[in-house]
Amino acid sequence: MTYLSVILHTVDELRAMRDELAAIAELPGAASGIVQHPDWIAYEVESRHDGTIPHVIVVRDSAGHVVGYAPLLAIVHTARLDLAGRRLRLYRGAALRLLGSGIVAAEADRETVGLVVTRQLMGDSDVSVVRIQEADLPNRFAEALSRGGGFRIVAAHLLDQVHLSIEPQVSSDAWLARFDAKKRGDLTQRVGRAYRKLGGDAALQTFDRPEDMPAYCRLMNEVYARTWHHADLPTDWEAPERVALFTRLAAAGQLIGHVVVKEGRPLAYVHGYLLGGTYLVDDLGYDEDVAKAGIGSVATFQAIRALIDRFPGVRISFGYGDNQYKRVLASRSEACGSLYVVRSTRATAGFRAYGPVRWLYQGLHRVRQDRARRKLTGRTP
Repeated sequence: MTYLSVILHTVDELRAMRDELAAIAELPGAASGIVQHPDWIAYEVESRHDGTIPHVIVVRDSAGHVVGYAPLLAIVHTARLDLAGRRLRLYRGAALRLLGSGIVAAEADRETVGLVVTRQLMGDSDVSVVRIQEADLPNRFAEALSRGGGFRIVAAHLLDQVHLSIEPQVSSDAWLARFDAKKRGDLTQRVGRAYRKLGGDAALQTFDRPEDMPAYCRLMNEVYARTWHHADLPTDWEAPERVALFTRLAAAGQLIGHVVVKEGRPLAYVHGYLLGGTYLVDDLGYDEDVAKAGIGSVATFQAIRALIDRFPGVRISFGYGDNQYKRVLASRSEACGSLYVVRSTRATAGFRAYGPVRWLYQGLHRVRQDRARRKLTGRTP
């Protein structure tokens, strides 16, 4: 069978093919997350004002049916490396940013679509840098692209990362049954303790209808401003483009948010997306003023139980990043990282700095871990 590819360079072209692309993205396992859905791709472009445009490579079979696509954006990118408190610029120029971790296709078509997409990129001399910010490892797309056209993979994460998830469960009771009695009791008893500390009418509320989204975004804006990560990543949850996107996703059953509210005040949240049999916990946080109540971890536990019971067999993904509480709840751990796939040119020579810095940084990290272990066991003063 013959396969052909076409590149979508505008939001209008993307919208014209929206239904065909969405049908692929919504297949179980076809997309790595909601960011690969055509509605999200359009949002990424329209919400930015930095020259970002689509570069979505769509693959059709000989009958004209869409069998998969690569959700890429054309951007101006700056690659930097933090070194001894200084930010060293390695590259500044054109790049393609891959949304998600790979191409979007049914498993039966994934290899073929990947081959067509990578050949398209290899043959395009204007493409020299492809950014995969949150990549499952090993990454099939990056490996396929690095086999030709002078491309090579550059690992940009200084420390090893993990992607934690809860494998499909028939019920929340079945999920809890895998914990020992002490841990199970601790998880369930924390809920009562947290709400007793909060007092009043504090309760976890669910937001999943399109008409809920303006109120949901208002609550999210209010609580997010009081979280520890607001300073690192300021976000306007009530931006018109975001409210419109959330409304579309909620109408399709793809957005489910949970917020702990007391007397109208939001105190903690669990925000995520449901696509292709996986619920991605995209963001979670809590008001620093009530941190001692432990409501952040309690809200996460409550939301996960509710999701498992509402959607038996759904996979719960905690996405990119690690913390102790995710490790407690998760049943599966997979390697992930941040990658570049670069064509060897004079302009991309700076990417070679990542290798030795990663080696040095990981060596220092191992030394620190070893010292900490020895201190705990009493083998150091």
